[in-house]
Amino acid sequence: MRFGICTGPENIELLEKLGYDYIELNASKMLTLSEEELESIREKLNASKIKCEAVNVLFPKTMSIIGGTTTEEELKEFLHKVMKIIQFLGAKVAVFGSGKVRKCPEHLELGQGYQELVKKVRLTGEIAAQYGVKIVIEPLSRVETNLINTMSEGAILESDVAHENVGLLSDFYHVMTNHDSIESMESIKKFDHIHIAAAGGRRYPLSEDGEEYRKFFQTLKKIDYNGRISIEGKTDEIEKDAKTALALLKKMEECEYE
Repeated sequence: MRFGICTGPENIELLEKLGYDYIELNASKMLTLSEEELESIREKLNASKIKCEAVNVLFPKTMSIIGGTTTEEELKEFLHKVMKIIQFLGAKVAVFGSGKVRKCPEHLELGQGYQELVKKVRLTGEIAAQYGVKIVIEPLSRVETNLINTMSEGAILESDVAHENVGLLSDFYHVMTNHDSIESMESIKKFDHIHIAAAGGRRYPLSEDGEEYRKFFQTLKKIDYNGRISIEGKTDEIEKDAKTALALLKKMEECEYE
């Protein structure tokens, strides 16, 4: 397994110092930067062992792609713009979370909203493929969105989208918040990316024994997951917490499954 953190480019050197494998940058924030600022970030990445292998927050909250104000042409234009930046930074995975952006509005039946989401995710996958970027669907807590909350729902969406450039993510925080079934991961089998944060407060995983994460990691090992795991959470002391969290994640990687 490989471990990274969802954080800003100012922490590239810190992640290298602590022994992380990569950084996951915020795509929406990257969109707000100038060409000079993006070039500066790429230079920092080129000078470091830490690379930007994934991005999160693909869509800004101002967009509404399900029965909302964002037209298909506007979505296409946006996707080409953001994918160019993602490609420029070297990332190979983009997380399709953005709960507010994909939420089904009240005036639209949930089934209609879902069918529209299938089309929009497929379109996103098609455009991302042109830039060598894979899209991963992130099931989110019911507090954040009403479309795709459980891992099983995410797997069904992936199947309905039916595009080789669209995969699935599991986020420990959302799994626990939704009381989702960790056992369902065994039938889903294939995940392309993982996020993790403490269930309580969505902070960096810092517990001493890691017991609450054990079953999740045991299941990942059972399905032969050996990919990226990004911490996506809050911290007040990033250096201290990132160091503790990495030790915990490596400990969990070694746990045996039953």
